[in-house]
Amino acid sequence: MLQKTLTINNIILLSSLLIIILFLPLLSAHDKEIRHFIITAIIVSGSFSLDFRPKALIILVGSGAVAISLTWLSYFFDWFGLAALLSSFCFNGFITVFMIRHVFKNKQVTGTIILNSINGYLLLGLLGALLISMAETIEKLIFQSDIAAITFSGSTAEGFHEYIYFSFVTLTTLGYGDIIPISPVAKSITLVIAVTGQLYLTILVAVLVGKFLRQEEKE
Repeated sequence: MLQKTLTINNIILLSSLLIIILFLPLLSAHDKEIRHFIITAIIVSGSFSLDFRPKALIILVGSGAVAISLTWLSYFFDWFGLAALLSSFCFNGFITVFMIRHVFKNKQVTGTIILNSINGYLLLGLLGALLISMAETIEKLIFQSDIAAITFSGSTAEGFHEYIYFSFVTLTTLGYGDIIPISPVAKSITLVIAVTGQLYLTILVAVLVGKFLRQEEKE
């Protein structure tokens, strides 16, 4: 019963991540409202995507509640924007680390483990988007800089979906050439995203193949 619940929660998490990655640009006219609903769904489903210990679950639910509250406060009051980004980044970072660790520690390759692997990769892309968005916000609000963190074919980013696009194009090392990191912080984040994406895929494939082969040998 627990395994079935975890699988359902991971499917909800995967669906939410795919919606914010693939369909948010198509809904740019209302992307702010939809993005807040999707982020809420990601936080709620992520909180119950793994069999966390009671103490960890309490901390996770508490931090998730803070992230959701700040996210919706930022919808009505712009000055909560940076706090909302930071809380979302911390929460999703926590989920990503535990999810990847769960994949590596589990001895069997199951459908849920495959879902965890996919969600872990998509969450890495989302974390990259949140990092770049925070860098842009900090430079504008705190340092009063007019220089954009990244440019898209000569123009600055106009919505969160563009940060997601930047993050996943970098994560997969596609390199279309339409994205240029401008600030030193953005360049550093770009390198971190690119290296993380390649290391994750390389190590993940090696671990899953090794687990699968050992599983077949035992059978």
